[in-house]
Amino acid sequence: MTQVAEQADTLRRTGATVLALGASELLGKVATFLTVLVMARLLGVADFGLLSFGLSLGLLLSVLPGLGLDARVIQLGSARPELLDRCYGALVAIRVVVSGVVLTLTGVVLFATMTPHQAVVVALLVASCLLDTVTDASRAACAARRRQQLSALVLVLQRFSVLVLCAGMLLATRSAVDGAVGYLLGTAIGVLGMQVAAHRAGARPRVRGSGAEARLVLRAAPVTGLGDIAAMGVFRIDAALIGVLLGTTAVGIYGAGYRVFESILFVSWTLSRAFVPLIASRPDDRRHVGEWAERGLVLACAVYLPYGVVIALRGDDLVALLFGEQYVHPGVLLGLAAAPLLFGVTHVCASVLLALRPDPVVLVAGVLALAVNVAMNLLLVPRWGITAAAVATTTAFLVESVVLGIALSRITGRFCRLRPLAALVPGALVAGIVVELVDPVALAVPAGAVAFLAVWAAAARVVDPVLFGNVMAFLRNRPRGAGRMGV
Repeated sequence: MTQVAEQADTLRRTGATVLALGASELLGKVATFLTVLVMARLLGVADFGLLSFGLSLGLLLSVLPGLGLDARVIQLGSARPELLDRCYGALVAIRVVVSGVVLTLTGVVLFATMTPHQAVVVALLVASCLLDTVTDASRAACAARRRQQLSALVLVLQRFSVLVLCAGMLLATRSAVDGAVGYLLGTAIGVLGMQVAAHRAGARPRVRGSGAEARLVLRAAPVTGLGDIAAMGVFRIDAALIGVLLGTTAVGIYGAGYRVFESILFVSWTLSRAFVPLIASRPDDRRHVGEWAERGLVLACAVYLPYGVVIALRGDDLVALLFGEQYVHPGVLLGLAAAPLLFGVTHVCASVLLALRPDPVVLVAGVLALAVNVAMNLLLVPRWGITAAAVATTTAFLVESVVLGIALSRITGRFCRLRPLAALVPGALVAGIVVELVDPVALAVPAGAVAFLAVWAAAARVVDPVLFGNVMAFLRNRPRGAGRMGV
């Protein structure tokens, strides 16, 4: 097979993986979003705030057993496939043990500081988030094998299981405790399903005799683990601080707007799961690394730039449509409008750096962003309320993206040309005009998406015909081997 034909085949297979993962993440995100909507609609603002607090706390605590080691297993398993089974088994064992310790200590604190009802709800949601880290270990094994189609299907099954069980319990009893039980049961279904997916992909967790691999995996923990704690802190610390400073009702209102912001971020997870195994398989080929970094960045910007325009202009209307007028707080989504784009840049850069090695700069960037976020929340939220929390999150992503972008450019050189990015700008501008002019927001969003695609295609044909040709070839399932942007 010639080099051009090999590149075309790699692009085709990667494109199929991106589409499968993207579809599953989208459907999973729809199910998760519907779960949140059911919680908001069937419970009062206070109980919904309690559930939002429990999920935020659970996601924060899940970084302790997570330790960011999924990327490490993918890195090792892609570069040295013979190590994968023992690395996978070691990761599962690490997460089961650490999750048990974290849940026990958290339960003691919750029951000492909350009413029994509140403590049970939060503890169940924390247990769900901790259990989900075992699912992530199996997904990492599938990614290292580059066989992720079945794991994508299982992800959809898990998310809809959570929706059905949680919604069913809430419809039957209107009890936050029962809703949390349904959430936990749905998560457990996903754990079992993802184990089957990993087995079908050819990954068998070997715990016995995996001590050397456990040490090899844990060697990355000071960077990946602390980096994940910092990254999750940037994402979730605002909800925790709002709960302390303003109460759970404010958390519920902020959580509704935040869900609209983060509902699109699955694009980054999809791209990294498809691209990182390819980058990790050839870490010394800087040209190869730079090409995939550019592809990831352009695709992320193509989604996040127009979406940021939409939530800046019509974000409050989206919240009112989805959650109800009582959850609208002018200023929250305007403060978060730039956050999707900045997060996309951050995630692409961090994923590429960690695919090469446990780079300490990822930890430095995350800690710096977390410090900025916490400081701004403590200083501004008491005076300016939840809008200040939104601005703090966006500022933290800005700081992190700058640090990581500089670090990656020092390894690969300039890893993204201006032409493919410039072609996105007119499409985003026209999409904003359409979204502003169309009155019903349910029609405005799809109309804006169509306008963006049409204008982007026209602009790309003129500004970067190589990019346009490669995208068209990809859509026809015949990727071209020539050209830097073989998206």
